[in-house]
Amino acid sequence: MGKNTAVRHTKAYYLAYWVVGESALAAALWIWAVSSGATREDTFGPGIPVASWGALLVAALVIAAVAGAFIVFTRTVPRVVRWAVSLTAAMSAGTVSPIAMLLLIRPSLPAALVAVGVLGMGVSGTGVVRAPFIRELGSRAGQSA
Repeated sequence: MGKNTAVRHTKAYYLAYWVVGESALAAALWIWAVSSGATREDTFGPGIPVASWGALLVAALVIAAVAGAFIVFTRTVPRVVRWAVSLTAAMSAGTVSPIAMLLLIRPSLPAALVAVGVLGMGVSGTGVVRAPFIRELGSRAGQSA
């Protein structure tokens, strides 16, 4: 009755979300780069005064790439740094999420791609802190009984 039955996902789980999210963000950035100014505002929505959507998508890609690297090298990165990257990934996902919110108003391919990218960043950002090694899962299984 008192067993800890919480599901612990492996690095492969978080890396799968990272790959899908990173690919979706890269595709959205490519669409942004090849579209004209009028088309950009129509498909991506109005920009924010601080930076263009392209710059924010590039920043999200870089932060997601760092998060993916930290998932792979969990043991060698200090916990404080992993938490900082995890929180930065969450803030970055929140910054580009207004593009994804356009799905509610006028659906478009970039909005769908950014929505998938935000989901991938959210899950993989969590994985920076939580991703255990596979051998850790085996050793913890015997301790929970």
